[in-house]
Amino acid sequence: MRERNRVLVHTAVFLMLEVLVQGDTQVGCVFGGSCVLPCHFQPNSDTRLHWNKINGKNIQVHSYFDDQDQLGYQDPLYKGRTSLFHDQISGGNASLGLARVNLQDQGRYLCYASTSQNNQETFVTLTVRGELKS
Repeated sequence: MRERNRVLVHTAVFLMLEVLVQGDTQVGCVFGGSCVLPCHFQPNSDTRLHWNKINGKNIQVHSYFDDQDQLGYQDPLYKGRTSLFHDQISGGNASLGLARVNLQDQGRYLCYASTSQNNQETFVTLTVRGELKS
């Protein structure tokens, strides 16, 4: 009976994790290439954007506020590899460009957009596929 209960608990935990991630946007990126993690929000004044990687702790990937990138607390793993589409932020596009994709990039990301009117969260799960062929 004890073994069966353990299997049920493991199955329940797996199903709960599956439900949490199922609503995420799924993005496949090629190792060594570039890709875009999509995020859209309801634009308004005083936009603040934060991209974090969620993997037991929050890793700061990219931040934008006061009409400019704010990379002072960016994790060194992402230094020089992230970008936003600045000309599209006012239209509600907070998508993140990621260059030189590597295996450490794989995982779950949170796009947090805050304006004077509301806050929005979008979750993106990134998987890394085989190497880029030249």
